Amino acid sequence: MLVLHLTVANLKMILRNRQALFWALAFPLVFVFVFAMIGSFSRSSAVTVGVVDRAKDDASRQLLSGLDAFDVVMRDDEAQARLDARSGDLGYLLIVPERLASLARDAPPASVTLVYEEGRQGAVALAVERALARMDLALAGVSPKFALNTESLASDDLSFAQLALPGLVLWGIMSNSIIGMAVVLANYREKKIFRRIKVSPMRARTFFAAQVMAYLALSLAQAAAIFGIGAAVMRVDLSGNLLAIGLLIVACNIVFLNLGFIVGAFSKTAAAASGLGNLVVLPMVMMSGVFFPLDVLPRIVAAVTRFLPLSPMVEALRGVAIGSKALSDFPLEIALIAAWLALTSMIAVRIFKFE
Repeated sequence: MLVLHLTVANLKMILRNRQALFWALAFPLVFVFVFAMIGSFSRSSAVTVGVVDRAKDDASRQLLSGLDAFDVVMRDDEAQARLDARSGDLGYLLIVPERLASLARDAPPASVTLVYEEGRQGAVALAVERALARMDLALAGVSPKFALNTESLASDDLSFAQLALPGLVLWGIMSNSIIGMAVVLANYREKKIFRRIKVSPMRARTFFAAQVMAYLALSLAQAAAIFGIGAAVMRVDLSGNLLAIGLLIVACNIVFLNLGFIVGAFSKTAAAASGLGNLVVLPMVMMSGVFFPLDVLPRIVAAVTRFLPLSPMVEALRGVAIGSKALSDFPLEIALIAAWLALTSMIAVRIFKFE
């Protein structure tokens, strides 16, 4: 019962610290909105539409004239064009059947096919539909003579938003846990609070258990807020198991809190704790696949960074939250997280001192 009361008290103290809340929530969310704007700008720039025109008649030329706002690339090989659309080399692929004008005189309506990556139908489909509507109007038919058939490609490659969002969640939790915990411990040491705990009836482990539980509760709230807002703003579909996501976040946060205890053990002042905490956090954020896959790094660097604490965490959370995979699909990552959890716990217990 005492642990629960202390946990609630610690949460209140954390929430009253606006600077801590900035690092915990606002800072990652700033990046969420920045990346969302970057994605929006990218989507609004030139869009490449591949066209396989088998008709090459007046009807197909009229249809293609409605795509003048896009970068149209003519293709002859439909199979290769589909592969390029799947790989992302083509944003969209429009397939015009043979004898389009002749088909329009028959029933049912003549169909053209638009192939696009899942979730990207957007303005190209609207432009094609408008062009077909104008062609219908020109024929002055009672029933529509042209129709648009769409095909959605399920891409195996993650978009930048899908790649970045889980990393942003872990970045926010890691920053708050490592830096926040280290600063709190340094403050307590400076203000002689640890000495008072030693002479009080309360056990030290009760005090630290309450600290850990408060940060674990905050980490779950952080993850929910960043995932929720990020998914809405960056249009990322979160289809993973919530229990698996929660368990993974808790395990990762315990590692971060252990690192916070270790940093706090070497910090005599709050300023030193903040500086040393950033020295631990920032290199991991830059090198652990938060913003880009590890495959783009030099082979030796990638081989080393895969074993940093954050790398397996990002990989596992990305697969569970975005890819709807089970924790059992990441045996190496879970083993590395467990190893870091055991190692950091042992080091934190051995080196932490009240004085």
